[in-house]
Amino acid sequence: MPEREPSITGYLTLGLLAGSDWSAYQLAEQLGRGVSELWPSADRGRYAVLNRLHADGFVATRQEHTGKRARTIYSITPQGREALAAWLRTPVRPPTVEFEGMVRVLLSDQGSLDDLRATLARTREQALEYREMFARYASFISETGGTFPERRHLFALANTFMIGHYDHVVSWTEWAEQQIADWPDTVAPARTHGGQVRDMLAPGREALAGDQRTDW
Repeated sequence: MPEREPSITGYLTLGLLAGSDWSAYQLAEQLGRGVSELWPSADRGRYAVLNRLHADGFVATRQEHTGKRARTIYSITPQGREALAAWLRTPVRPPTVEFEGMVRVLLSDQGSLDDLRATLARTREQALEYREMFARYASFISETGGTFPERRHLFALANTFMIGHYDHVVSWTEWAEQQIADWPDTVAPARTHGGQVRDMLAPGREALAGDQRTDW
């Protein structure tokens, strides 16, 4: 085994290749079918990832010709399958969120209330778009089996999570818009809306109290 282990994007690439051999373009297509929403960095530097996997012996390459045009086809090696299986046995990392809209919310005191409203509105629009996209994927997988019919039970698990995730984002933006409806700006509510802030934080306090009651 090489000293360098694959990145998460590398393991994802190996997982896609475990089902079929692909060209770099075909791999990009697969990443664009909802996978990049689960792991956003997967679509960035994918050619560099393939080169590293090849250099480390996790994938093999061959040339296929269509007329005069040649393309490189990637396939997983036994070493790649072994590395992927070993990684799946390791403890999973805690989930993280890459959410630009939330970063903007956190920094909204440096902008206007209209800026904050626009951020919430656009975040809701995006969530609705992606929820519809995953709903279409669900229909496609249900009707045809999808690109990986042997994995459709696993795609069903992930698809349901993603639809629920975007449902939550839509609900949160609608709630947040109601909360800021009577704010005069993005600064004063820290002083003028103390009761509202406590109410917004109540679910967190209640969840903590519940955890403490069940901590035997």
